[in-house]
Amino acid sequence: MKKTLVLAAILLGCAAMSSVMAQGTVRWGNSFTGVTRAPVYGLDPANPLNPLRLTGNSPLGLPIGTTDYGARPLLQGTGFTMAMFFGNDVNPIQVNTFRTVAAAGLTTLLTTADQSRPPGTTGFNVQFRAWDNRDGTVTSWAQVMAGGGTIAAGVSEPFQIGALGGAIGPSVFPVPDTIGIRSFNLTVVPEPSLIALGALGLGGLLLRRRK
Repeated sequence: MKKTLVLAAILLGCAAMSSVMAQGTVRWGNSFTGVTRAPVYGLDPANPLNPLRLTGNSPLGLPIGTTDYGARPLLQGTGFTMAMFFGNDVNPIQVNTFRTVAAAGLTTLLTTADQSRPPGTTGFNVQFRAWDNRDGTVTSWAQVMAGGGTIAAGVSEPFQIGALGGAIGPSVFPVPDTIGIRSFNLTVVPEPSLIALGALGLGGLLLRRRK
């Protein structure tokens, strides 16, 4: 009898610890077949110092938008970094690079876990940030900000996603997609909007866990 009680206690403890340690997951990227296509654009080739920060999909995006990015090229290859940030987090949830040729401007889809938020968490903003990583030497957003506007970088408009996926206790949440992402472009001038969106964070909404 005692052995049975001890075993039950161990199992309950393991279950409780599993719930505490559970990490919410999300599938992220800027291209979801038939739903979202939001490529990221580079600098204006006619005027690389053009401070104009454009956001929103172009007529070639999905959903179809009206933003005209002109001759700005689509980002491609490992020379540019895309990162996803949650709320007021200083560090990104994960980073990625860009695809090439017909898929230029887009990233592969990645599924990742947020170590600080359990499954079911919702009510926070999400933002994508992209920058020229200068052959892998610029590895963080902090370096971009410290560059004083000399590093080409850009940020998306903040958006929200569904509850983070995973299981916690008896509740199971499906993994959400970042289908709310829209196109944006890089600039090299640290205008107030870029600093505000990138350095001051995305919070403003109280984190809460869906019951």
